[in-house]
Amino acid sequence: MRKKIIITCLFIFFITQHLLTAQTNEPDKDSLGIVKNELIRIDQENRILNSRIDSLIRSINLEKSALEEENALQKLLDEAEQLTMKEKEKETSLAKKFISGVRQQQGLNPNISLGGDFFGALSSSNNQYITEPGPVSYGNDNFFLREVELALEAPLDPFTRGKSFISVSKESISIEEAYMEWLNLPLNMNLKIGIFYTEFGPLNRYHDHALPQFDRPRALVNLFSNKGLGGTGVAASFMLPRLFFADATSLDLSVLDGTNTGEDFSFADKGLLYTGQFKNYYDITTNSYFEIRISGVAGRNPSAGENNSYVGSAGLTYKWVPAGREKYRTFDWKTELLYSQRINDTATVKSKGFYTSVQNKLSARFWIGGRIGYSELPYNRNKHEWDFTFNLDFWQSEFVFTRLQYQHNRRFTETGTDPLMTMPHDHTFLIQVCWAMGPHKHEAY
Repeated sequence: MRKKIIITCLFIFFITQHLLTAQTNEPDKDSLGIVKNELIRIDQENRILNSRIDSLIRSINLEKSALEEENALQKLLDEAEQLTMKEKEKETSLAKKFISGVRQQQGLNPNISLGGDFFGALSSSNNQYITEPGPVSYGNDNFFLREVELALEAPLDPFTRGKSFISVSKESISIEEAYMEWLNLPLNMNLKIGIFYTEFGPLNRYHDHALPQFDRPRALVNLFSNKGLGGTGVAASFMLPRLFFADATSLDLSVLDGTNTGEDFSFADKGLLYTGQFKNYYDITTNSYFEIRISGVAGRNPSAGENNSYVGSAGLTYKWVPAGREKYRTFDWKTELLYSQRINDTATVKSKGFYTSVQNKLSARFWIGGRIGYSELPYNRNKHEWDFTFNLDFWQSEFVFTRLQYQHNRRFTETGTDPLMTMPHDHTFLIQVCWAMGPHKHEAY
């Protein structure tokens, strides 16, 4: 545009000069020829000037294009160099992992942990059945090391994992759990073999040091003893399609050679135990969920003859953990209703029980909790007991906690099957200290 304006101005200037000259002098043929020649010369110069300007513009555009291409090429070269450096670092890192035999050996070692569970208790009753350690009591009126637990855990390969827990107490050394588990089998199944606590209700899989209160609810103890429900056998866990609007649904089945719990409980070691559990999981909000469990177990009972016992359970778990505040606030509620049926040669005994347990995290260090329970004895429904528990926990760290607990038991039972020894009511105060060395801490199982 600027070029056209310049050319137009020059053209008007020359025309004006010639017209002025023509007005002052008389026109003649020579003057007209000069003007014509001048116009031709101006037109030629205009064309030459246009050609040079066009050439200059093309040159500028070419230089600009070349500069952009050079910048793009340099950017690609820089990115390629960065990728090459990352690949070299990755190769170097991999080389370091596999060159050292020490690192390979360490990778094959299992995670090893050692935990201790110590307590001291004082009871208002001096009844030996309550104060001495046994199948229904951990002990009272003394200091006790309930157990030292050695835990070994490791993935065996990409498809299996193994866990073993060895319990050492003053009286004995025993295998609490030791099993191998195949993962992600067909039919969305995991398969477990070995010694283990079976899936039954919200609390049966917990080891003693991980319980929400110091002891197990009386409704469970009177059915299965302090040992819990477990043994040697095989178990399968299936992830089912979601049922009843659940976010996850699972089914657990097991066949066990159960442990002998004695004459006062639901099962003996005379045969196999068959257990099953159906579980539905529901997300309520981002911060809370609940689970519903329907469980059952069947097997031979300790009475004379080949008689069976059956125990059914309906369990509910609710947990609230505020996102971003889980270090300071948590609420956990577990409850379970139990119904048992024991077939004897002379009659069938039907009994029931329940418990409800809560834990509330007050801060990063302190929890409060409580439990209420009721239990009828599996061999005599007319004998029953209540238990009321309150506990305060101080977590020094995730490896060490101290628990203060008060428990009141109202017993309307006899000692075992002896009708001449009535069990007294009692108040119990205890302090529990648990510690863990290694990655296995006091979590649920």
